[in-house]
Amino acid sequence: MGIPREINILIVDDFYATRKSLKKSLKALGFRGEIFEADQVSLARDILTNNPLYLTLDFIISDVDMPGESGIDFLAYAKAHEDFSKIPFLILSAITKKNTILDAIDKGVDSYLLKPWDDQSLLKKMENSWTKVKAIN
Repeated sequence: MGIPREINILIVDDFYATRKSLKKSLKALGFRGEIFEADQVSLARDILTNNPLYLTLDFIISDVDMPGESGIDFLAYAKAHEDFSKIPFLILSAITKKNTILDAIDKGVDSYLLKPWDDQSLLKKMENSWTKVKAIN
């Protein structure tokens, strides 16, 4: 099962350049849905819970290391919340520490991809995440 290209995606990363590059990659891969951006977890949580356009968010891509709350904190929040637990969640991070990766797995991450990424690796991880979540539900 491939991932639909019309899905709405939330990108959470504190670096503008990373969000811009990721958005470019998603567009190059044919994604046509809305792409929301947040530079911190509190804004991401607000977008998730108070979606201003009343659009369904179908996929989350988040960094780990950000000021304030981490991407792992956001992952734990999303996976613990009944309304958001079925949204595929991909961690995209430069952090390779085993403890961080194990913590993400423990909190329910669907895939983990290291920065820098290439478009095909991103697509493969997104498809794996999508298939994993949709197969369970």
